[in-house]
Amino acid sequence: MLQQIINILVNFANALGYPGIYFYMLLVGTFIPVPSELVLLPAGYLAAKGEMNLYIVWVCAALGSLSGALINYFLAKVIVRKFLKNKPIIKKVTEFWNQHGKISAFLAPLTPGLGQYISIPAGLSHMPLRWFIPLTFAANLIWTGFLIMIGYIFGAGTKAHNNAIYGSLILLGGVIIMASVYVFLEIKKTKSE
Repeated sequence: MLQQIINILVNFANALGYPGIYFYMLLVGTFIPVPSELVLLPAGYLAAKGEMNLYIVWVCAALGSLSGALINYFLAKVIVRKFLKNKPIIKKVTEFWNQHGKISAFLAPLTPGLGQYISIPAGLSHMPLRWFIPLTFAANLIWTGFLIMIGYIFGAGTKAHNNAIYGSLILLGGVIIMASVYVFLEIKKTKSE
C-alpha cells in the first residue's frame, strides 16, 4: 500500500515536469493550503535517479514559492489595504513589521505552515520589495532544498548521505551567519539611536 502511494507521488512529480513544479510551488506560496512535500520529495527522488536535474528542480521550486508569495504580497498591499485602511490592526502590523519585518520575511518561510502567510503582513505594511524578494527567495531556497534533498537521499541511497550531511551543514551555517549579521546590525542600529 505504501509503495503504491510512493509510486503515485513519484509519477505525479515526473508528469508535472519543471514547469509543473514551478506552478505547483506557486500555489504553495499563496494562501492556498497545498503541501510542498507532495511534489518536492518525489522530485528529489527522481533527481537522484537521473530522471530530473536536481538544480533545475530546486530553482523552479524556489522561484514558484517566491511567485506565490508575491501574489499574496500584492493582494494584501492593493486589495486588503483598501478595505482595512483606517483599522488599528494595520497600524499595529506596520509598527511590528518596521521593527521585525526583515527577520520575519526570512525566517517565516522556514517554518512549516507559516511560510506562505508571512507575505500578507509584508504587503499590508508595504515592505520594500528590495528586501522582501531576496529575503523570501533565500528562505525558499533553503526550505525547498531541504525537502528536495530528503527525496534525493532516498533515491540515491547510502552514497548520498555524506553529501546530504555536508549540504545540510552548509545551509544551517548560512542561516546562522545571516541571522547573526542581522542581529548585529539591529543591535548596532539600536545603539546609534
